Amino acid sequence: MNKKNFWLDNFLTRQMPARLDAEAFAELYRAHTYAVFNYCLFRVSDRVVAEDLTADTFERAWRARGRYRPDRSAFTTWVFSIARHAVTDWQRRRARRPLSKLNPEQPSETLLLEAQFEESEQQTRLRRLVQTLAADEQELIALKFGAGMTNRHIAEVLGKSESAVGSAVYRIMQKLREQWGQSE
Repeated sequence: MNKKNFWLDNFLTRQMPARLDAEAFAELYRAHTYAVFNYCLFRVSDRVVAEDLTADTFERAWRARGRYRPDRSAFTTWVFSIARHAVTDWQRRRARRPLSKLNPEQPSETLLLEAQFEESEQQTRLRRLVQTLAADEQELIALKFGAGMTNRHIAEVLGKSESAVGSAVYRIMQKLREQWGQSE
């Protein structure tokens, strides 16, 4: 989350009357789509699913825009709370309904798309290490590096203190560095 987006949040939400109008929402959508998508991608490791979750997040936000209160939280905090719930809902649905295997003789459009976005060996290795972390640690990493949020914004989204978030991120990074060295 950069300062420009934070300023835009404040500007658009402070000047509006009682609810987000379509024009203000469109500006906030453009400002936050990339960060929400990256957060979702960090959490689910699948581009197509992350796109769907991003769309779901903003659809939920649009439907609930009448309940948004800028005096309680920044738009960023509100929309990332919705994104967190969307990811959690998806994970629960996925746990209840296991994925079926594709017929190897039938080509998949998803596989073709994934080939276009192949990760380097180091990115794959790092992603695997992050996936070994506890769910709350993965959440912090996704908010910090996927969404590019500051510790202050993460603290607002998670309802924790800024120093607690900073300490937790530091500990997680130390853990990842240690695991990285061990896996070489």
